[in-house]
Amino acid sequence: MTDARDLTTVAWVESPLQLINAIEHAHRHHAATGARSVVLWREGVRQLADTATWLGPHAIPVADLVPAGGAWDPRFRAARTRVIGDAFSGQYRTVVAATGARETVVVDDGSAALHLAAALAGTEPFGRMGQVESAHQRALGVVTASRLRAAARGGRLTLFTAYADDSALADVPGARIVLNDYTWLRTVQAPAPSRLAPSVVLGSALAVDGYIDAAAYEGWAASLARGAVYLPHRRESDESLARLGQSGLRVLRPGLPAEIVLGLAADVREVHSLPSSTGATLSRVLREATLTVHAVPPGWWTPSADEAMRSTLDYLANTARDAGQKED
Repeated sequence: MTDARDLTTVAWVESPLQLINAIEHAHRHHAATGARSVVLWREGVRQLADTATWLGPHAIPVADLVPAGGAWDPRFRAARTRVIGDAFSGQYRTVVAATGARETVVVDDGSAALHLAAALAGTEPFGRMGQVESAHQRALGVVTASRLRAAARGGRLTLFTAYADDSALADVPGARIVLNDYTWLRTVQAPAPSRLAPSVVLGSALAVDGYIDAAAYEGWAASLARGAVYLPHRRESDESLARLGQSGLRVLRPGLPAEIVLGLAADVREVHSLPSSTGATLSRVLREATLTVHAVPPGWWTPSADEAMRSTLDYLANTARDAGQKED
């Protein structure tokens, strides 16, 4: 049961990672003020619902996790402080265009966090990487970007991010930059959701989304088999996973984000991935495992991957190397 005080800080999230990051912000907010938050999560997304069910009991001290139909939910629209996981969301753009930005906290939505910083700094268009948006979406994007920039200049925009030390974040004039170091998730006491193996290959959505060649991607994953466990991205197809299973990988679908599954695992020694936000998140939650980030070979890219996406992912691979993670 939430009271009016709880509704001063309300989050809207649409992915499992956004949910984890919204709870991390709720934990920090509760530590500073004693107030709990409401985290509204989008109904109809299977892994998001499963993640909310798993996280809910652990989040009770700092937040209520509540399913909702959309960002236009009255609790989010009326909140004094809005926490948003995806500033490029069409639903969020509509709310901001209608009601303004108010006090806003943006939590990470994967590597899009760096693209958002570039968009707010004016060095990239305000829109999703790798997508051609409609005229209506672009118009809403212009309004949303303008209002978020105004919020930043007025001291009303916070970027709560694992990339807080990245120079790109400093290019957003006036924004408060707060490090998300996954303090809350690292203190969760729970059994590991799945039994893994010493070697884990972390699945990527780049192939299923059409940004890299699927055959090349599957060949790369298969080359790392050696009895490894493959943790798929939630959008990978059954057909692709069947082929990977035939290569010698043990495909495991725990139904929860890698940050939870790997963060609680005690038997993992090495994790392999393509460049993504997991380079920033897993480096903070892994126990003893080494994370190796493999750069995307230039020949893998398809025409669907625009220059902003390619440069962002190349940058993440280089950042992983510079942070002391292994890059192959």
